[in-house]
Amino acid sequence: MTNRKGFITAMILAWPMLGLMMLYRLPLLRYIIERLFQMVFVILGVTTIVFTLLYFSPSEPAVNILGVQATPQQIDNFNLLHGLNDSYWLQLARTLKGVATFDFGYTYVGNEFVIDALVRRFPVTLQLTFFSLGIALAIAIPAGIYAAVKANSLFDQFFMFLALIGLSIPTFWLGLIFIFNFAIENRWLPATYNPSNPWSLLMPAVVLGTSLAAAVARMTRGSTLEVIHEDYLLTARSKGLSNWRIIWRHIIPNALIPVVTVIGLQFGGMLGGSAVTEQVFNINGVGSYIVEKQFVPDIPAVLGGVIYIAIIVSIVNLIVDLLYAVLDPRIRTSLKA
Repeated sequence: MTNRKGFITAMILAWPMLGLMMLYRLPLLRYIIERLFQMVFVILGVTTIVFTLLYFSPSEPAVNILGVQATPQQIDNFNLLHGLNDSYWLQLARTLKGVATFDFGYTYVGNEFVIDALVRRFPVTLQLTFFSLGIALAIAIPAGIYAAVKANSLFDQFFMFLALIGLSIPTFWLGLIFIFNFAIENRWLPATYNPSNPWSLLMPAVVLGTSLAAAVARMTRGSTLEVIHEDYLLTARSKGLSNWRIIWRHIIPNALIPVVTVIGLQFGGMLGGSAVTEQVFNINGVGSYIVEKQFVPDIPAVLGGVIYIAIIVSIVNLIVDLLYAVLDPRIRTSLKA
């Protein structure tokens, strides 16, 4: 019996050591776990900072929601109902507990569960983000590479001029121009978003994709120009490889590394909600929801939106770092070290 208990105890104690050994045998898994562990501290830090700013904000949610005609008794009842009379530390502890349990509470306006509100608005934001990203990448990466290969040509100068215009045009102005021309004048597309009409997502996707395509195209061209002048390409040409084979096998994989960074940052930002475009096209997405609630301020909704953005950006950054390892063998080697 004693030997059996000792064996069971040894097995229980061996599991943590076995887990550590597996982590060190799988460096990529270890890297992912470390990044997820760091993400927890990022989310807690962001929550603390945003809550502190909202707590010391001069704006009073009770007055903004109930109106200036509200009596002191009504304001006190509102603050008591939502725990706004509690101390800073008690409210912060309650907020951090809600983050740990994914319970952000109910909104002040409409008494809606915050998680349900974000989940209901996330699909349309996701659709808009993927459509915009697809349009941007389909145009920007091939054009940026071709502009670098044909550097200082007429196409290069013209395309970079278009990219500069795309970066300079405000999205709200471009959206209004699209609505006026394609919805009001010609009636080709609906002016506002309609879930039952997939074509209603085309104009906002093009508006968002324009600025993204401009940024990605300029970065692609610059990165490709740097790679073109590397010494190892001279070796590849001396071996008799064709220009297109050199472009596909050597130039594009190395040139895309900084481009992936730009795409990841833009993708995370759009998943966080493109508030201006959503407002212009009347899209009930995450971005418009957060902007609408921050003017109250509806503290549970704003905190839920900010935490959602922090999680999305952290996950996208992790995916971008993993893509680095796919594109660059040197990064894979450093992960195994």
